[in-house]
Amino acid sequence: MANGRIVEPDLKFINGVIELGGSSLKKCFQCATCSVVCPLSPDDSPFPRKHMILTQWGQRDALVKDPAIWLCHNCNDCSTYCPRGARPGDVLGAIRAYAIADYATPKWLFNLVRQPKYLIFLLGLPILLFLLIAFLNGNLPPKAEEIKPHNLIPVITGIDVVFIPLSIFLAFSLFKSLSRFWKDMTAGMEPPSKYQMLLKGGWWGIIFSTIKEILAHSRFRKCGTSQNRATPHLLLLWSFIGLLIVTAIVFIAEDFLHAEVPFSMTNPVKILANVSGIALIVGAVMLLANRLSDKDTTSTYWDWSLIGMILAVGVTGLGAEIFRLVNIASLAYGIYVLHLACVFVLFIYLPYSKFAHLAYRTLAMVYERYSRKE
Repeated sequence: MANGRIVEPDLKFINGVIELGGSSLKKCFQCATCSVVCPLSPDDSPFPRKHMILTQWGQRDALVKDPAIWLCHNCNDCSTYCPRGARPGDVLGAIRAYAIADYATPKWLFNLVRQPKYLIFLLGLPILLFLLIAFLNGNLPPKAEEIKPHNLIPVITGIDVVFIPLSIFLAFSLFKSLSRFWKDMTAGMEPPSKYQMLLKGGWWGIIFSTIKEILAHSRFRKCGTSQNRATPHLLLLWSFIGLLIVTAIVFIAEDFLHAEVPFSMTNPVKILANVSGIALIVGAVMLLANRLSDKDTTSTYWDWSLIGMILAVGVTGLGAEIFRLVNIASLAYGIYVLHLACVFVLFIYLPYSKFAHLAYRTLAMVYERYSRKE
C-alpha cells in the first residue's frame, strides 16, 4: 500500500482569503491556463495554478511562506484568460494580505489598519497628539508673524518626539516579521555552496541585482493586461526615495546643523521635495484611475486605503506649502497638522498594509537569487 498524507484543510484560512478579495477561488477547476499565460511564472516552479489548488485545500502553512506569492506582480494576464473567471491574480493578492497578517507583529495593529471603522481613530489620534504638543510648547496659536510649520510644532520637542520612537518601533516590528518569513522560506533548503555563492557575486551581488531590478521595475513591464501599472508604481517608488532623501537632509540640517528651514523655493533640496511630492500625487492618481477603470478586479478597503493615504500625504503636503506661500496662516497650519497625521498613519501602514509588499517582495526576490542553482 502506497504511503499517503491526510490533507487537513484550514477552513479559517480559506474563508480569510475569500474575505480579503479571493471570492472567485472556488471557480478554479485546475486547467493550468493561468500558469501557461503568466509572463513571470518560472518553468521550474510555475504559479499560480499550484497556489489555487493549495488554497482550495486550505494549506495555509505551505502558502504563507511561499516566496512565489510575492514574485507574482498581479499582472492579471491569468485572470484575463481564465476560462472559468476564477481570477487567480485576485486570489494571490488575498493570499499576500493573509501572509502579511500572519507575520504581523503585533497583530492588533494589523487589525486596526485593515478595518475601515478604525480609520477615524488612526487619523484622530495623531491630530490630537500634535495639537497637544503645540499647546505644551506654547504655540497654540503660533505667535510668530512669519508662517513656518515649526512655529506650530517644533522639531526636537515635537516632530522628533513622535516620529523617532515610532520609526524605531515599526522598524523593529517589520524586522521581526521579515526574519520569521526568511526563516520559514529557508527551512529545509540546502544552502548554496561557496562556489555557487561566488558565481552569484556573494550576498552583495544578490542584494545589488535585486535592488537594481526593483528600481527599474522590469518585471512589471513584462505584464500584458496590466502593463499600465508599471509607470505609476515607478513614480511612487522614486518619489518615496526622493522624499526619504529630503527628510534625511532636513533632519540633519535642523537637529545637528541648526539650519534655517523651510528652505527657499530655489534650494536644490526644496526642488527635490516638490518634484517628489508632485510625482507622489501623480502616481497615486494614476493608480486610483487604473483601479477605478478595472471593473473586473476585486477591490477591497485593503486596496483603497493605501492609495488614498498616499494621495492624502501628497495633497496635504503640497497644500500646506501653497497656503504658507500665499500667507494664509489658518489653512497653512491646519493642513500641516493633517499632513503630519497622514504621514503618521502611512508610517503605521508600512508593516501592516499593502505597503509591506515592498519589503516582503524584496526579500522574496533575494531568496529567489539565493536559492537558484547556478
